[in-house]
Amino acid sequence: MSKKSTENDKRIAARFSRLWAKKRLEMSMTQEELANALGISQSAVSQMLSCTMLISTEMVMKIAVALGQSPTTIDPAYFKRFDMNRSEVIGFLTLELMKLKPAEREQLLKETKNLSKTEPTKAGQQKKLRKSWHEKTSSGTHT
Repeated sequence: MSKKSTENDKRIAARFSRLWAKKRLEMSMTQEELANALGISQSAVSQMLSCTMLISTEMVMKIAVALGQSPTTIDPAYFKRFDMNRSEVIGFLTLELMKLKPAEREQLLKETKNLSKTEPTKAGQQKKLRKSWHEKTSSGTHT
């Protein structure tokens, strides 16, 4: 790790570790599957969980999406780092969504609507949505 971890970095890693301990069982997910969803190695996930690798602000969001949580679950000051209010965050996410091709965007929105019609804690639905989102954002097919 190039930067020495701060107390806040340790708190973020501890929150991630507690969230992971809960969610991995609920979602029947392995570290390897989480790593794939995040686009990193399993060893990087392990290092972040033990605070031997710092968790970037971008990674906090990726983890939150993968585990179906708000990034503030991992880092309570997450949105303060961007000095954004709720409407600015919605605007930012809308812009990110617009980067997808229309067909990809429609499919993602359709899956999101279907997910909201069911119990949001159903691991299979969350896993399917995360996989779909990861495929769309990491495939390089968005414009």
